[in-house]
Amino acid sequence: MFGQVAQHTFDITDVGHIERIVVGTVEPDKIPTEQENANKMALINRCLTEFPKGRIIGTERSFSLVRIGEHQVVLECVAYHIGFKKRPLWMIEEQASKQDFKVDQSKLDEIIAAHSQ
Repeated sequence: MFGQVAQHTFDITDVGHIERIVVGTVEPDKIPTEQENANKMALINRCLTEFPKGRIIGTERSFSLVRIGEHQVVLECVAYHIGFKKRPLWMIEEQASKQDFKVDQSKLDEIIAAHSQ
């Protein structure tokens, strides 16, 4: 009765949105910096602490060795699957604020060539 704290349980059937965040190296030609990994860990912490709080519902661990010429590269990463009852509003706002455009590399090369002569 009085003085008892209600226990909140997490039911997997309540999950309406899953965010997958990969920390580590996936591709040998795109090795993330320490700052990029720190940013992803900060995102994970934000997902677990801000409203609506998410829960880690799964992880993927990847480890592989890649030989590039005489060098051997180790690729390690962990992908966190964070479940939410609904997609957080702050996530929607961040995605909307990002500019959605791509650079056409051929046009960029033409502009550089035209101005470098």
